[in-house]
Amino acid sequence: MAFVAAWSPRLAALYGGPAAAVAILITLDRPRLRMADVLAGLTALWVVVSIVLGAADPSVTRVPAYLYASAFLVFLAVRHVVRDRDQLIPVAVAHVAGCAATAVALISGARSYGDQRDALFDYNVRYGLDGININYTSYTLVTGAVLAVVLMRVGPRSRIIRTVLFAAVVAFVYGVLLTGSKGATIGLIVGALFLLLARLGPRVAWAVAGVGVPALILLVPFKATTSFEAAARWFDGLFGRETGDLSGRLEVWPIAVSAWMEHPISGIGPGLFRVVNPLGIGPHNLLLTVGTDLGLVGVILYGSTIAAALACAAKQAAPVGMVLAGLFAVTLLPIWMSGHWEQSQGSWLVLALLSTITIDVTARRRGRHRLAAREGRVPVRAGWGG
Repeated sequence: MAFVAAWSPRLAALYGGPAAAVAILITLDRPRLRMADVLAGLTALWVVVSIVLGAADPSVTRVPAYLYASAFLVFLAVRHVVRDRDQLIPVAVAHVAGCAATAVALISGARSYGDQRDALFDYNVRYGLDGININYTSYTLVTGAVLAVVLMRVGPRSRIIRTVLFAAVVAFVYGVLLTGSKGATIGLIVGALFLLLARLGPRVAWAVAGVGVPALILLVPFKATTSFEAAARWFDGLFGRETGDLSGRLEVWPIAVSAWMEHPISGIGPGLFRVVNPLGIGPHNLLLTVGTDLGLVGVILYGSTIAAALACAAKQAAPVGMVLAGLFAVTLLPIWMSGHWEQSQGSWLVLALLSTITIDVTARRRGRHRLAAREGRVPVRAGWGG
């Protein structure tokens, strides 16, 4: 399932939920319900409740509701199945392999196109895969890059494996550039800058992510800053393909806000905004999408699930978990602010894997203390660069 979530989003959308349910059942273990699991389950339940409370046509809301439920089932399945490092690594490697296969197919396919770019950052020419939304492909490669970095930090210490992972990240970056997705490109740039900041101060970097990411998610769609319009138009002009309105986002966001405010608590129903608004497109913003779909209750549950999962990684004594959790948040921030990735099983799978690295690093720390006790010395805690 981890491989398919990256290689074929359509197959994952159809069968990811049932496969996740089977994965939970065949372990024959009782689910461990932690805070993130409870919140994810409540969010999936609220999706069903919001349909019952709303007056929307079930034929419109049924598919988006199923996708929400499937994404949260995948999240729950990963957290249930992955209990130690030996279980984390194959699932993570499978997803990275799926992303790598996608990148190879994208890069090789771009060479056969008749229209060629004048430069690598000439985003007027975009490449994609048949039957898959270009932005979905680029977002998949971004989450694959984040997971590859996670494996570099908590996976096998082999130089060969690290080299392969680094090569995969390079392929993912090149693939994102070929897709011409501005949000994905900016996400990679912000993620790289965050890693540099983390080298100087991991806890400061985590604090910046913990404050900055929620603030921007809440403020930007409502245009709470006077300089937002100028900044948005500057971003719109990056890499060419300038539209003047962030490809319609500056027009659709106020409409989405109005639709949400008409049904602030329960929303108008999953996927219904795309049908009822005059532009015929989705909100292209995580907060507004979840708000119009599931209302304020859904926004709180959805956001709390992400926060709880990231907190699981950040609670580690060593700063590694803080950096990786912050990396996930800041790298996906431009995607959350400008795209549709709220129901992505790949994204929720990576988030679930990230939330389980606490097991691995804690085990390492216990091992160091046991070894130190046997040798009669005190272990020195390694930082992010150690």
